[in-house]
Amino acid sequence: MDTSAIDAARTEIDRINRELTALLVERMIQVDQVARWKAANNQPVFVPAREEAIIEKVCAQAGAEFAPEIEKIFRAVFAASRDRETRLIGEDE
Repeated sequence: MDTSAIDAARTEIDRINRELTALLVERMIQVDQVARWKAANNQPVFVPAREEAIIEKVCAQAGAEFAPEIEKIFRAVFAASRDRETRLIGEDE
């Protein structure tokens, strides 16, 4: 890969990072809504069966080649989401 090719790839990664950031912020806004619902309905933050079902779905969408990395990313997103929900529910109490 020559310098111009790697520069082009990095530019594309930067664009994707901007899009991912916007989507993750959008996701966290929805997490806030879920946290409020869970607090109002006395529901647990952590629902392992739901997370595992989503992991299976996104890994299947990603395909075998990328599934291990996608699983790691989504597990990190879920952990951050649970932390946020826990913090928001704690603040509401």
